[in-house]
Amino acid sequence: MGQKYCESPFFYRRRKTREVKVGDIGIGGNNPIRVQSMITTSTRDTEASVAQIRALWEVGSEVVRITVPSQADADNLPNIRKRMDDLGIKVPLVADIHFTPQVALKAVEYVEKIRINPGNFADKKKFETFEYTDAEYQEELERIEEVFTPLVIRAKELGVSMRIGTNHGSLSDRIMNRYGDTPLGMVESALEFIRIAESNSYYDIVVSMKSSNPQTMVQAYRLLVSRFYELGMEYPLHLGVTEAGDGTDGRIKSSAGIGSLLEDGLGDTIRVSLTEDPVEEIPVAKALVAKYNHLRILSNNEKDYEEFRDPYVYSKFYSRPIILGDLGLGEDHPVRVEVPLLNGHSLEDLPILFKEARITFRDIDCFYFQFSKMEDLVFVSNAKKRKSLDRPVCFELETNLLADWESLSEEIFGFQKWILPLKFLRSASLDFWKLIQNFCKGERALELIVNEEDLIDLQDFLPLLHEHSIKALFSASKLDVYFYRKLAFHLKDSDFPIVLLGNFKNFDEALYEASVTMGSLLLDGIGDSIRISGISTLDSFRLGFDILQATRLRLSKTEYISCPSCGRTQFDLQTTTARIKEKTGHLKGVKIAVMGCIVNGPGEMADADFGYVGAGVGRVHLYKGKEIVKKGVPEKEASDALVELIKENGMWIEPLE
Repeated sequence: MGQKYCESPFFYRRRKTREVKVGDIGIGGNNPIRVQSMITTSTRDTEASVAQIRALWEVGSEVVRITVPSQADADNLPNIRKRMDDLGIKVPLVADIHFTPQVALKAVEYVEKIRINPGNFADKKKFETFEYTDAEYQEELERIEEVFTPLVIRAKELGVSMRIGTNHGSLSDRIMNRYGDTPLGMVESALEFIRIAESNSYYDIVVSMKSSNPQTMVQAYRLLVSRFYELGMEYPLHLGVTEAGDGTDGRIKSSAGIGSLLEDGLGDTIRVSLTEDPVEEIPVAKALVAKYNHLRILSNNEKDYEEFRDPYVYSKFYSRPIILGDLGLGEDHPVRVEVPLLNGHSLEDLPILFKEARITFRDIDCFYFQFSKMEDLVFVSNAKKRKSLDRPVCFELETNLLADWESLSEEIFGFQKWILPLKFLRSASLDFWKLIQNFCKGERALELIVNEEDLIDLQDFLPLLHEHSIKALFSASKLDVYFYRKLAFHLKDSDFPIVLLGNFKNFDEALYEASVTMGSLLLDGIGDSIRISGISTLDSFRLGFDILQATRLRLSKTEYISCPSCGRTQFDLQTTTARIKEKTGHLKGVKIAVMGCIVNGPGEMADADFGYVGAGVGRVHLYKGKEIVKKGVPEKEASDALVELIKENGMWIEPLE
């Protein structure tokens, strides 16, 4: 599949990079993966800024970023630094620069790191030229070099490091015209600036490729690293999903995007961008990096595996369609969510349980039961008991009950899917094979759980399933990215669907582990169904669909693209986002962007249906797609005006009472 993008897709090995120092904090090299955040106060307000810097430092932010949008903000940096020194606050600072090269030259004097955005550092979006000749393109690069070089030289003199931070939402006209709004364009945008820095023998660089869409973000970072391998560059990576939003949604989206790359061994520092108080970002970031800061090289027969996907473009792993009752799996069907029914809930409880949560049975793809005794199986398979579900049902038996499988013959036909370990089927009698064969004649299928030992000769076993006309799905005995990739490798020449399953101790564990692992695999195109157990029925339902929403594979509710706020924001972003969610949260599948300013707003919300973007103090621009349709709307009227805009475009439905 061409140039590699990580050390191996089939075992963990962190990519080796050079070390870049940010003050006393080392990023890359042999250092742990660092966590950082960004203050949201105005940089002109010394006391408020220092208070937030201190709060972040105290909860464990190892680096703190501050926005420096104007000369006045840069002029106040010495005051912030002095106040930090007086209070003994030792955390290194990063100045965040957009549009203003001269401000960067002032800010670099007072911080340990400077972040520039190659999309707007020396460019403004004009679209005056729609087709660049090679000569015109080169002239633009020479102009950028002239503007950028003084900052590079001064940073080198001062020992200040730099992040070259590409944002999907703010690519330059030049890049957009040549490469389009693509991950390749993001990569080339960064490489142009890296080459200028290297021409001045400056290498204290960290690079990022941020997007609000985890699919785009993952593809861009992988493509960047493949170019780094090709060019012999060893720069550390700063990971982040920008405009991730708030609450559970923001955590899931960040975990899926950042976690996917951490699983690849990529990433040396991370920032989780939540539309919340910045201190709330640090516990999430720590939870994400903890596992990888303790991992060492994990290898198991990696020589037997080779890349079988295109890691730079999303493509669903193909599987033939399987019908379970009225539910389609595989092929072009959406990824399904199997909802567990835990002990303590009876079938009679379900209508009440879901009605209270405003969920109808038709919202649920499939129910999943696990039985440890025969009486429970008989109870649930009873036709009258199951009629109220009106959804397909699958079940898994404890291994000890499989020893008495003859007594199951009548009961199993009341379900759409039966789950059992592959090792049991391997040693089963011919009569058992006939039972399963008969079971699969209808709209039913068999799920086989695979362990590490099963992988050794799995490909030799697959023809038996075809020979006996068994409609099979496969799942792994442990929720592990590398194990599932190995399973998919063995299944790549067959057409069996794959089920992603995980069992968790509590919701917090499920939130991060399922989001990272299932999110990573889904972004790889692996997975036709997901099953999260060990947590409540409702939590499993919501988390399953939220992971699909975060990976952009299935929109089951309103999608919000919401930035984390910063000193450029002209309104209370958290309150505004909450107000908009209250008014629009029932609009299934509608994508709404809430942006504090125009730096990344119009670009990051490129695939949003509607946008709410700060345009100055007390004023908001409203967008339909990429176009401004209402300018300078007073903030007090803007959320109602957004609702009217949605109505005008035929995408409004009235909320349920």
